[in-house]
Amino acid sequence: MIKFKEEFIKQWLLHYPNLPPVPHWFKWPCMDRWFRIHSLPKSKRYPESDKDWKILLERQNKIITDILGSGTEVYLVSYDADWVFPTLKVLHNEDGEMYSFTHIGNIDLYKLDMEYYRDEYLYDGHTFKPVFAEVVWKPHLHDNLLKEIANGKTRAFFVSFEKMIIIAPYDGGIDFIIKNDMTKDYYKNKYKKWLSNKNDGL
Repeated sequence: MIKFKEEFIKQWLLHYPNLPPVPHWFKWPCMDRWFRIHSLPKSKRYPESDKDWKILLERQNKIITDILGSGTEVYLVSYDADWVFPTLKVLHNEDGEMYSFTHIGNIDLYKLDMEYYRDEYLYDGHTFKPVFAEVVWKPHLHDNLLKEIANGKTRAFFVSFEKMIIIAPYDGGIDFIIKNDMTKDYYKNKYKKWLSNKNDGL
């Protein structure tokens, strides 16, 4: 596993040279390797019952484990931004272990997209502060994190440089960036019942 943030940055730039570690930017530069599944039937956005939560966690754990493999070492990337996601510092896995994050460096979102962030990021403190932690993916080990994301309380994604995979859960589903279009098409077909009915796949 990578031990220093300089090496993490090096690996990120090597595998994703034109992609900032900001999940809502992933789709367009990686369209040929991107697909999305929805966490609940009929594209329901948020769980409202124990049954919904069971379906959501079963779907997410099943597909992530299928694509990554159980016991795979990956990096968990999140954002140290208390003004948006104050729960980051208390996130832990199902074993009760806190995630040990390392700060990567600040990103000025306004410079990346001046039009989109014109009104929201005009004063100090509104910078994107990505952090990463070394973790192991195992089924249901990260359910606490997946629940926080599904509730819209935090944002985070998993990345494996070795397998060239990005897995970015959000409040509604999961975005995947797979190593090539052939592999992407395989998983899209395998999990076609969980895909959006929209033409753009969202």
